[in-house]
Amino acid sequence: MIAFAFSLYSCSAPSEETIPSEETIPSEETVSTEASSIPDDNMFYQVPTPNELFAVLKNSKVSYNRENLNDVSNASKYETKASKALNFGIYTADLAYVTSLGQMDDAASFFETVRGLSKDLEIENAVDEVILKRLQTNLENSNPDSLFYLSNETYYNAYSYLEENDRRDVLGMIVVGGWIEGLNIILNLEPYNENSEVCQRIADQKLTLENLLVFTSSIQNDQLTEIVGELAAIEEVFNYNSSEETESADFTSSESEDGVMIFGGGSSSSITEQQFNELKSIVLDLRTSITEGI
Repeated sequence: MIAFAFSLYSCSAPSEETIPSEETIPSEETVSTEASSIPDDNMFYQVPTPNELFAVLKNSKVSYNRENLNDVSNASKYETKASKALNFGIYTADLAYVTSLGQMDDAASFFETVRGLSKDLEIENAVDEVILKRLQTNLENSNPDSLFYLSNETYYNAYSYLEENDRRDVLGMIVVGGWIEGLNIILNLEPYNENSEVCQRIADQKLTLENLLVFTSSIQNDQLTEIVGELAAIEEVFNYNSSEETESADFTSSESEDGVMIFGGGSSSSITEQQFNELKSIVLDLRTSITEGI
């Protein structure tokens, strides 16, 4: 069974059980439940968090490359709400990548950048004083695993605050920005290798994109609609070999030892080298237009 990772949100704020902190590090034992046991009326949309995308990197041999990230100095040039929200999503993805690979020095600067944009967007609890104190403690103790949890908590805090305060336009932009940056990063981790876990994770983004499009379709905002429209080219590339999808076992969900929900079963996908290269080009162009504040 090939697993793919993305979030399962409810109409209410995410529960504390899905927000691990360094004080409650999950055990190595995986708790598995059938997806059918989750009530339908609690289903929202299956949209990604950056930490889930990069969880695969924590035990990999992938080299860290800061050049794939949005320079923190760019944050000061984002003036509109849309550019701030989209790049808040991008920086949270960068933060997840940095912390997944234990880059302590860069983690501090990206946390500070996310904090600054959260203030601009009036997301008051994304990086609060409690998180800042825990951040400082973990930086001093060189604890990368806890920083990874903190970056996840920062994302969830922003998500829950915007959901509870009916600011779904900002929420949609953050989710889209984070997904685009996450996809751009994993497309640049290594050369195409059909059998690699990274390549499989890229292929799994086809389903994630489908859920992302459903999620954003319920939000009425012209600027969000415009940026989501740019995702059509990515969807087209993913659909090149849709006939090659294969059905696997029953759909299941489980919690990894990192506290990340992993959903498996259903259909699995693969991508060709042509798709890989086209995705790499299209995603980079879209990502660049966002980071340059266009």
